[in-house]
Amino acid sequence: MSINRKVSLIIVAFFGMLSSLMFAQNNKIDSLKRIVETGVKDTSMVVALNELSKEVLNTEDIKQSIEYARKANTLAIQLKYTRGKAYSLKNIGLAQYYQGDYLNVLDSWTQSLKEFESIHDTIGIANLVNNLGAIYYSQGSNVKALDYYLRSLNISEKSKDPLRISSVLLNIGGLYAEMNNYDKALEYYNKFNDYRNDLNDSQTTNSYLKGVGEVYFKKGLYDEALNYYQEALASNQIITNRADNLIKLSKVLLKKNNKQNSIKYLNEAYQIAKLNNQQLQMVQALEGLGEVYIQDNFEKAQKSYSEAESLAKEIKANDELRDIYQGLSKAYALNKDYKNAYKYKELYVAQKDSLFNLATDDKIRGLQFDFDLEKKEDQIGLLEKESQIQQLKEKKQQDIIYASVIAIFLVFLFALGLYRRYNFIRQTNRIIEEEKNRSESLLHNILPEETALELKQNGKVQAKKFDSVTVLFTDFKGFTEYAKNLSPEELVNSVDYYFSKFDEIMEKYGMEKIKTIGDAYMAAGGLPFQTNDHPFKMILAAFEIVQFIEESKQNEEKDITHFDIRIGVNTGPIVAGVVGIHKFAYDIWGDTVNVASRMETLSNPGRINISENTYELVKDVFQCKYRGEIEVKNRGMMKMYFVNGIKNQAYLDQLQFQNVNT
Repeated sequence: MSINRKVSLIIVAFFGMLSSLMFAQNNKIDSLKRIVETGVKDTSMVVALNELSKEVLNTEDIKQSIEYARKANTLAIQLKYTRGKAYSLKNIGLAQYYQGDYLNVLDSWTQSLKEFESIHDTIGIANLVNNLGAIYYSQGSNVKALDYYLRSLNISEKSKDPLRISSVLLNIGGLYAEMNNYDKALEYYNKFNDYRNDLNDSQTTNSYLKGVGEVYFKKGLYDEALNYYQEALASNQIITNRADNLIKLSKVLLKKNNKQNSIKYLNEAYQIAKLNNQQLQMVQALEGLGEVYIQDNFEKAQKSYSEAESLAKEIKANDELRDIYQGLSKAYALNKDYKNAYKYKELYVAQKDSLFNLATDDKIRGLQFDFDLEKKEDQIGLLEKESQIQQLKEKKQQDIIYASVIAIFLVFLFALGLYRRYNFIRQTNRIIEEEKNRSESLLHNILPEETALELKQNGKVQAKKFDSVTVLFTDFKGFTEYAKNLSPEELVNSVDYYFSKFDEIMEKYGMEKIKTIGDAYMAAGGLPFQTNDHPFKMILAAFEIVQFIEESKQNEEKDITHFDIRIGVNTGPIVAGVVGIHKFAYDIWGDTVNVASRMETLSNPGRINISENTYELVKDVFQCKYRGEIEVKNRGMMKMYFVNGIKNQAYLDQLQFQNVNT
């Protein structure tokens, strides 16, 4: 599923309360502006500013939306109006989301959630938890997204709010559909029907119908998909949603070999999208026409694909561009123009390889299984310890009774009773101390020491901004293909063999391991304590990883598969914090992280690829080779460098000497 299609699913999380009667919008904005112009500084003014922020955002005036929300926030703080402050922060986050400023979105919504929690507003809490899940979903972190969605569903069901329940049900259904768990997706989609009549919201209903239709389409049940898409088209009251609906209908009709109506719907979708400047839908409609014409009319297929290619490049619709190259290759091959067919085949493969995708269905199911299993084991262990303590407590009471009775008759037995009681207290304290030490050990294994201390003292951890952090990503070349042919034991042994060594290297250089996802390894330097030497130490660590990978190929380790590794490094600002409610996880966010990930994706096996940001910091210490400007997903052209060796060993010796003595 492309990122663009993913956004179309999660939009319910943000605009579940919008009315489908868009023609009344201008009148509402004018009415709210008249209230604002009165200048009365009371809670009603805060409410009006928040409503105005939301309404102008619907007109895509993002700058004005943020301005109204910030005015609402300022006034709410002056009036100590917590609910108004919570909604103003939520609206600021909405506008920032549409600017693509995800770092500040998380900051705004985390603050908003804190305000809603302080006034025990369950509807607001459920909405913000749902929205935070949607952010993780849009960034491809499906496991975290599901955790937030399920938490939001639990809160919404307790408050019996049909709008919030419906929104999160559709989000969970869309998430499972993307993971190709269609039965689970339909289970959550169909739960929406329990609230459909009470909700009476055409936009939410339209999202439900299209979501179910897409699941049936993916399952190959085209008659069922057609019925849902047609019902969605009939219920749709927003013209800008019609193009997407028509494109989905055309794909089903093409599968049913109804090319005439498929072409009709695609042409209509293209005209609507062009009239409303919906460039993505224009690309998708043209791509669909190319697919319809590919067998019977090469000229029309080639023309449609070419127009789609040009527009897709302009708007950076990378997923669609991949499919367009595939279609052009097939079209030229059918026309026996094998030179162009090979050309576009190469472009298709290159585009496909450039798309960054951390998760596969098997990895997600594996992670989910590990999570559930570990959670169950923790619960069983806790129950066992509680049972031991309860047994000791019962034994203590029994001992006291016996000692009291015996003390009346024999001083010796009284003393014996006291002795047994003393042994019991010592044993109880020992168990408590062991559990305390075990808990602290586990906490320090998953969180930095400073963060763990803050969590123990305050019960929570505040998110922190760091102005300069160096982020490293590694990934094994061809891991997915190897994984298909390895037994589970061999796969786990191999990954553990490499990642255990990576952990030792990161600890040696004072770097912080953040997480692993499948075969990807992520670490950061310069946190939780800010330093100036993290770019140099991170590159030294990267060199040691590369050396270890090469040396491991010379050793015949039993049950260990040898891989080539790609490494990417970037330096810049990030936000760090602890997420999760049942299992804590220390994580970092920001554009710096995304760029570091892209550096790894565009690196070569056995090489360390760094960004321009990192290069400017280390160029006097390391020998770097300029690679030129390379196209980066969602970022355009970026300068990149391979690190080839060391230029100033004396400086590095000083760093390592300081590291040894700290």
